[in-house]
Amino acid sequence: MKKVYLLVLASGVSSMAFSAGFALYEGSARGNALGGGVMGKAVDASANFYNPATLSDLTNTVITIGMTTEHPTADTSVNGRSDYKMDPGCFILPHAYVAQPLPYGFTLGLGVAPEYGLGTHYHKYWSMAWDTLETTIEGIAFNPNLSYAVTEDWSVSAGMRLMYFSFDQYSDQMAVSDGIKYGTIHDHLKGDNGMTDLGWQLSSRYKITEKLSAGVMYKSFIDCKIKGHNHTRVEGYDDSAIGPQVEAAVNARLAALGILPGTGPYDAYFPGAYATAYNNAVQNAHSQVDQGASSANGTASAKVRLPQSLTMGLNYDVLDDLHLGTALTWTQWSCMEGINFNLPGNHDKTVTLKWNDAWRVGFGAAYDLTKNFTIMGSYVFDQDPCRKYHGTSMLPPGNRHILTFGLGYAWGNLDISTSYGLVFMEGDPLYISDSTGGRYKLETSNGLSHAVAVTVSYRF
Repeated sequence: MKKVYLLVLASGVSSMAFSAGFALYEGSARGNALGGGVMGKAVDASANFYNPATLSDLTNTVITIGMTTEHPTADTSVNGRSDYKMDPGCFILPHAYVAQPLPYGFTLGLGVAPEYGLGTHYHKYWSMAWDTLETTIEGIAFNPNLSYAVTEDWSVSAGMRLMYFSFDQYSDQMAVSDGIKYGTIHDHLKGDNGMTDLGWQLSSRYKITEKLSAGVMYKSFIDCKIKGHNHTRVEGYDDSAIGPQVEAAVNARLAALGILPGTGPYDAYFPGAYATAYNNAVQNAHSQVDQGASSANGTASAKVRLPQSLTMGLNYDVLDDLHLGTALTWTQWSCMEGINFNLPGNHDKTVTLKWNDAWRVGFGAAYDLTKNFTIMGSYVFDQDPCRKYHGTSMLPPGNRHILTFGLGYAWGNLDISTSYGLVFMEGDPLYISDSTGGRYKLETSNGLSHAVAVTVSYRF
């Protein structure tokens, strides 16, 4: 019997399934509630995340901390049949920022916040367990910035982004030979970049009038080198394909000896020859699956290029108590041609993605009800970069529509903001092929994520 190989189909690295691509935009509760429309004016130290050039608006030391929680879910169907639900549970995305004014128009800022993330989880027995059962990606940026007010109306900023990036995936891989499956091997691929990869960013803000301001920010590529380990164990054997092969082989052997079906010698020899050959084939198949699982254990590595992006936005104070904001982001997801996983035992795998560049646009408004209370609301459209025929169930396909509402409260030097968002995920079909040539049409429906955030700021 031919050797059985483990084909590791660990799919490419992707908001915890609540943002198209796997970039995160949840930098603060107020930023969430305004759809990211804070590019032209800073209200707290989360300006480190949205546009550090606006840090010059802050005249006191400001500390801002908080978190966003997300719980995405979606119903799935494979080849037109309802399958298990995608439900990874609740994720917590913390953020923390500091802004410190300096002499001569400089402001120093520091931010720690997730810039990339993904979380998907499917039932163990779902139809595409070979692609992914559970995937988690975390990309946390440690981001020092220096802002400078060139004039009263124009400020600029430069910053570094030290990225911690980790990848963790479980799947039930197929052990196949010549397109025939002989077993299932449970695979756990895990690694991180040791926080050694660095990027940079530049931003600017210009006050066009007293009430209208514009901001722009560029973020560079970051090339992440991930190192980790691949763990495997045999999940089960599949002997269903062995019988027909053994029967054909035994018949061919008896025919070579002149013993043909329907003859007395054939009836006498075939059962014994078949039983012996079948048992040997089963033992050999199990042994090869065991060896395949064993050979795939060991160190693993991959390289991931995180995309560059450009964000532009406007802020306009329509009235003293009515404020509008908008943000438009372009992300070069086309740099994600594919991901090469270097795995033990010659099980290297290249996952083809061929993503498209994508746009994200948000519109937000804030209204000051009183001196202390502000209500906020926004709409965001987030474009899906995935291609229909180069997909992975790790990232549910489809554009996102996000509605968010928020409430801000100011009391003395203390500001508290909360927000609640609903992320509606479109269910575009995705076509994925397995290692045996089988093709799967994955569709999602009722895709929804609940996003709750709270942020607290204090001005010293």
